[in-house]
Amino acid sequence: MGDLHKLCIIGSGAMGSYLLKRIVSQKLPVSIDVFESADELGTGMPYREGMNADYMLCNAFSREIPPVTRPLIDWLESQPRRELGEWELSTHDLSPRAFYPRTLIGEYLGSEFADLCSQARDAGFDLTIHTGCKVEDISVSGKQALVSYTNSGDGIQEHFGIVLIATGHTWPCEPKIDEARLVSPWPYTTIEALPQGAIGVLGSSLSAIDVVVALGHAHGQFEEHSDRITWHPNDTDSDLRVTMVSRNGVMPEGDFYYPFPYEPLQHLTKDAVAKEIGKGTDGLLQRSFALLCAELDAADPNYLEHLGQEARTLEGFAPRYFASRREIGGLPAVKENLAEMRKLMRARETVPHRYALLRGHEVFGDILPHLSQDDYKRFSEALMPVFGDCYAAVPHVSLARIVAMYDAGVLELLATAEGAAFTQSDDGQVSVETEDGSRTFKALVDARGQSTKPLSQLPFPSLAAGFSGDAGPILEPFRLETGDAGSAHVYCLALPQILERHPFSQGLSNCDALAKIVVDDLAGRLEI
Repeated sequence: MGDLHKLCIIGSGAMGSYLLKRIVSQKLPVSIDVFESADELGTGMPYREGMNADYMLCNAFSREIPPVTRPLIDWLESQPRRELGEWELSTHDLSPRAFYPRTLIGEYLGSEFADLCSQARDAGFDLTIHTGCKVEDISVSGKQALVSYTNSGDGIQEHFGIVLIATGHTWPCEPKIDEARLVSPWPYTTIEALPQGAIGVLGSSLSAIDVVVALGHAHGQFEEHSDRITWHPNDTDSDLRVTMVSRNGVMPEGDFYYPFPYEPLQHLTKDAVAKEIGKGTDGLLQRSFALLCAELDAADPNYLEHLGQEARTLEGFAPRYFASRREIGGLPAVKENLAEMRKLMRARETVPHRYALLRGHEVFGDILPHLSQDDYKRFSEALMPVFGDCYAAVPHVSLARIVAMYDAGVLELLATAEGAAFTQSDDGQVSVETEDGSRTFKALVDARGQSTKPLSQLPFPSLAAGFSGDAGPILEPFRLETGDAGSAHVYCLALPQILERHPFSQGLSNCDALAKIVVDDLAGRLEI
């Protein structure tokens, strides 16, 4: 392959896998080292066995997951019947529209990573995989980056001209909110080990749902009866009481039927958004919101009319969007929505406004790097809750388990009171004011999802020291400014850092798209 540039990828999870895929497909003139701190390759924390239980579902259906070497459905169809049986699947259960356990997705990603490595070597790439090797530091000096890592306790240093950081999710071992110590949701065995009693779960999206279901499995059994699921405690004198606490006290709606690949939008198109970006930053958020309103009107002329005139304002849209679920209240709203979404799924009928928001959030993401700091704050407070709610649609089985625990009288979903603070007593119990009064928990699990972090908090001290705490967010093409134009190429796709201005970056499809941006830029700099 001629003169080769030394390249390393830090992390072999989904982001690292898609980076490797793009490097191989573009035939970059590089030798490749992949560093993975875990012993398991390709899976990443959200899909790794031991971190997740086999009853925890991925909320991206099969055909939404970009292939590494082949689509998920093709990989599933190639598996022996015996192995499918271990997942309680048969060949008749396989569908591009189905949801699968996260640990099954992890097996797929691990298998794909191995196949991709074989393809890379067959194509002539010099590829070295380092498992159980944690990168401790990255120091850039001129055209080289010194990567320091540990292997079996030994400290090793190696120079690379190109470093791609793909470290994925980062979870604190002991999360906190205000002055209260929380319980980490990972690994799931931590949740299953919590004793009965009053347990709080901070959050209401899929991560929080997984925590509640883990508690249900630990202290009882779910029984399936066709579409209906019931929950029964292990002990007749069970004292399990679970309270989900979130800002709005609502849960994302159930998965709904929609055409895929996506049908084109009429107003909130990439061309229309690009035109608005070209007009400048001033008013960009408001102009883009007007496009969103036009798209919702085209999808369902009665939708915004039903929500009321306030919904046509930036600050008024989210309150009106969540209003019906707030009015019905917590889990009764979940139960009602689940019944409706199941009915529409069987009839193969879509929900026009949800389909418009689902497609529109990806296009809306194009404006985010161009917003002023004040407008990005407005977006985060006014629109991000709506987009997050829409793309976090929950598999029906997961919601049915939630409803089962609600029907059994052991689960509630509440909104925090305005300005509520979390406090912790001397005996470790955590209290918070909700709209339904004060609640006190023996343990409160932090299931809010991945938080954002600035570049100054990258887990590589020498590299992080080059960025002040108020350094701006990292933007496309995600290349870090570490010196002059001739310095080493260091790209950052560490999830906490990119989420600061790319809040839609957590899904597998987003990993593939971001990897393409990075490798395309790198190819241009290497004059490919």
